[in-house]
Amino acid sequence: MNWKLSRISIPVFDLEKSKNFYNFLLNDKTSNDKNLDTNEECFVFGGDIELRLYKLKNELGKDNILQSRRTFPTIALNELDLITKDLDKNNINYSFNKSRHSIMLQEPGLNYIELVEKDQTTQLPQKDFNYIWNFHHINLECYDVRLSVNFLNENFNMTEGKWLAPPELGDVNINPNQLAIFNLDNNHSGIHINKADFLFSWRNKFIHNPTIGGHPAFNIKDINQFLIKLEKLEIPFTDAKVYAMPDIHQVYLFDPNANIIEINQNIRKTQIK
Repeated sequence: MNWKLSRISIPVFDLEKSKNFYNFLLNDKTSNDKNLDTNEECFVFGGDIELRLYKLKNELGKDNILQSRRTFPTIALNELDLITKDLDKNNINYSFNKSRHSIMLQEPGLNYIELVEKDQTTQLPQKDFNYIWNFHHINLECYDVRLSVNFLNENFNMTEGKWLAPPELGDVNINPNQLAIFNLDNNHSGIHINKADFLFSWRNKFIHNPTIGGHPAFNIKDINQFLIKLEKLEIPFTDAKVYAMPDIHQVYLFDPNANIIEINQNIRKTQIK
């Protein structure tokens, strides 16, 4: 595998409120660890990936300020310099971040994607490998799925995988023109690309529509205890159960910023060690 996901950046309006919410969801507690927090961003620990929350601001008129209302991934790739040369050759616009030695660009669906060198070390402290949660996937909504798939394949040398449906498949369109995957394993983790399906929640009787706006998905150890926690605090959620991926029990909810989040668990075997 010549790539991996190294960071997920989620747009928020209130950093402290949002950090407390994500710590409550994923770590079952609030966190006082603010070593890397600034007025612009903060981080949530406990998982196997950098989880960054960044503050949304009105930056209209400022040069070279990138702002996204959608969650976006950081992809770590081999030979970033060669990829950058190919982007230049193909006249694909991007912005270079000197402090992170990364580049930011937009794929055809206009989702932001950050690229870093694969062997670049993380800036977050890794205290141990006994993760409380794992990152599972990021879903990117794209207007033309095949156009976005071809962009990742041709420019980043990433290989598209095959979506495997569970026997109890819900009312989900898994046609390659509607849904695609760049998978990191056989557990459907990685990058999901889908076209907005406006009747999705209506057909499946969901409160939330995970095909619109994209979303991050986190894998936890006990989905049933997680549901009890949400019910206790009267946090609205959609319990989709196993319906789109084999053995993956999926739950959807909103964060305080109206971002859709997926929390899931592999019910066949735990993915967290």
